[in-house]
Amino acid sequence: MGKHGSTQAGGVTAAIIAGVVLLAGGGAWAVGSMLNDDPSGDAAPATATAAASATTSGSGSGAGGTAPSEAPSTAASGTPEAADGARTDCVAQVKAAEDFAAAAKDSAAHWKTHTDAYLAKTSGRITLEETAKLYADSKAFGLADEKAIAATTKAFQATGTACADAAKEAAGDATITACTTRLAALDKVRTTGTTVQNEWSAHLRMMANKAHTEMGSYHNTWVKAVDSAQKSIPAYQAAADAVGNAPACA
Repeated sequence: MGKHGSTQAGGVTAAIIAGVVLLAGGGAWAVGSMLNDDPSGDAAPATATAAASATTSGSGSGAGGTAPSEAPSTAASGTPEAADGARTDCVAQVKAAEDFAAAAKDSAAHWKTHTDAYLAKTSGRITLEETAKLYADSKAFGLADEKAIAATTKAFQATGTACADAAKEAAGDATITACTTRLAALDKVRTTGTTVQNEWSAHLRMMANKAHTEMGSYHNTWVKAVDSAQKSIPAYQAAADAVGNAPACA
């Protein structure tokens, strides 16, 4: 098992794998481990998963532009029945966004543990052995994080433009207004959470390919990833914290 900070490990090739949805709808997917101070550089490849779409449903476009998972209500527009159906669909969309947010919380925590371990080691705050344990412990969640992000992304995309449609169907409805406001906050979590997961996935893939990469390039890519995490993780955390100020949706 290798170590991130060592000069005795292989370089990196950051792989882009189909199946991970990036902010614009494409994707990077990754599985792996870091230089000589990372104990899991010989990780086996994992299956591809999806990261969340960064399109904002609050503005009227569902993530990925996919159609709702359920057929639209057949009630005539402008009727109480149509408003009830629209409200139900909007609440379901917010629930799907909340599920993504829960998956992103775990992903961000594990990526933060991984990158913070490197910073703690290089600053002399923890030992090489402690660093190796933090690397291994966080990496153990990598595949599960990818699967959770993929599943919740797909579920959210299936809700289409439910809240935007509901706002048109029943303008002024208190529940729909609250849900649409909350969804706007959750959209920022999906955007920033996607960035975090893409970084985590790219690093996981890098670790998986460690044995076939050149040491200098590998180390440089890892250091850049740690630097990027110092921006992406706080951005995600700020978005996640802001959801606490949004109205409830039920």
